Amino acid sequence: MTETPENSPLALPYPCATLERTCLRRWFEMDFHGARAGLLMLQAAGARGVDLLGLVDDPRVEIALLASRLVDPAGNAPPDIQALSCAAACDAQLRGDAGDEPLDILRARLAELIAGDAALSPHARSALLLRKGLLTLILDSNVDLARAAFAEGERIAVAVGSLPLELVHRTLACFVDCLAGEVTRADVRLSDVELLCHLDGAGLLPRVLVHSALGLIGLLGGDAERAHGILSAGAGLPGVETLSDAVTLPLLAHRTYAAADLGRCDEVRKLAQALGARVIPARQALLQAYRHLALGALALRDGQPLRALVHGDECLSGCAPDDCRMTSTIARLLRIQALADLQRGPEARALAAVWVPRWLHLGLRRVAAVARQEQAMLDVRAGEFDRARRMLAAARELVPVGERLVPLHRNAAWLAELEAVLTPASRGSTETGARVNIRTLGEFVVEIDGRRIYDRDWKGVRTKMLLIALICAGGQKVPAERLADMLWPDSEGAQAMQNLKVALHRLRRLGRREGEPPLNWVHVKHGFVSLPSSLCSVDACELLGRLVSAGGRQDRVAEAVRLYAGEFLPGETAAPWVVGYRQHLREMLERAKGALTV
Repeated sequence: MTETPENSPLALPYPCATLERTCLRRWFEMDFHGARAGLLMLQAAGARGVDLLGLVDDPRVEIALLASRLVDPAGNAPPDIQALSCAAACDAQLRGDAGDEPLDILRARLAELIAGDAALSPHARSALLLRKGLLTLILDSNVDLARAAFAEGERIAVAVGSLPLELVHRTLACFVDCLAGEVTRADVRLSDVELLCHLDGAGLLPRVLVHSALGLIGLLGGDAERAHGILSAGAGLPGVETLSDAVTLPLLAHRTYAAADLGRCDEVRKLAQALGARVIPARQALLQAYRHLALGALALRDGQPLRALVHGDECLSGCAPDDCRMTSTIARLLRIQALADLQRGPEARALAAVWVPRWLHLGLRRVAAVARQEQAMLDVRAGEFDRARRMLAAARELVPVGERLVPLHRNAAWLAELEAVLTPASRGSTETGARVNIRTLGEFVVEIDGRRIYDRDWKGVRTKMLLIALICAGGQKVPAERLADMLWPDSEGAQAMQNLKVALHRLRRLGRREGEPPLNWVHVKHGFVSLPSSLCSVDACELLGRLVSAGGRQDRVAEAVRLYAGEFLPGETAAPWVVGYRQHLREMLERAKGALTV
């Protein structure tokens, strides 16, 4: 390179080779304006093969020039230039500038570059992993594969001190957590990420992305006021209008959701208009689908299920029946909800039956949980309350213990209606303050010190069956030998008693976190096992007690009948002692009802 005088406007502080690497690194770190400035400096310095011919206004597209011009005279591109070209093609795919036809070829190139022995720079490798995670998440909805890509990309970014790449990988990993049903975890982790946004070098795009993700978490948590404030702040960041639509339009769509939740109709119309004005003329298919989702959700909340269904169908227009891209996934959930509100329950159930297992396979536990909520409401409207309780319990099992399952596309009144019907405020002994509350009528629910025990919490099926057997045997002073015989009829006495001892130990540890002392809520004394009334409340035992002690008094019989919230452990087990207890309760109740009519 010919040197220029120090006072020349073309003078450079370092050689062109260094500037080329800096220009590449800035693009990989999503500093597109910095990359453009570097291109201009390279051209001004007369760098090999670099000129301004064909430069376009959009700095994101100028990377194609870098890929085509920063090559050796023989036309060979070094690994980082290949990575740059592949990443730019991925960005075009996500912006909707490219069709689906080259997708398989693009993915193959991406995988080949990441897995190959080429001497990629850490920034290039991290940037490729970012695109791999995005394509996997948006086009396949595969949570586990996307999470792995973002985790590896973050590890590399941290190792080389690339704050922008670290922020984007961590933010997208938090979005994956939300889809997997772990909203609280995502909120906590993203709060840490937010603090890094204030450091020098964080970059505009990562900061906008963090605002968008935080706003989405607020919506998923049912806090529309907080979400709206965060999203509005993100939209007001200086320079945000220069970013790609793939970054700014989700921010705009989330603001539309939040405004709708807050009942700000004028703002909703204004934001929806702005959304359409940007994606429809540009014919950006992916972002148009996102717009239809936002408008469909608004229609559903506004009591217009047919309009919501049409928006869902528009979102799915042109998609293959088994298409798993993220927009298609949410559109199918929207269809289930709209069909339910249109009293087309069989169609909604059929759609859920096909897709809930697939969503679970992909790791989309949050989406599957919301679909199960919808099925529970369908059961409520059909008068199938026991089945509805089981379905709602199955939905709650898909999110961590303590996580509140707020439905997508529904307002607070919808959720309040569902929970009021299936979880009445008064459930007999649950108000007594007992530390262990056991419900067996209508559904099987165990709560210990306010913590609900889910299927995944039981330490083996025999632990659960031990509690059921103890209840069926009366719950008080049940001979240990009897329980052992009920649960292990084919084992010898000594072995059956040893099995019982292990199961009792596990039962006492139920619901305790690591390091917490066990709650001795299952007593064993002189060979008899009991659930102490001072600690435990069992609805079936209370019902039987009231039926026995009613003494023919109309008020007491009526109170006992009121406690019957459904059959004893419906569908839980076919063990003969459970069937017998269920029949005994039913007969006692029928006799009591007969007494009321005399």
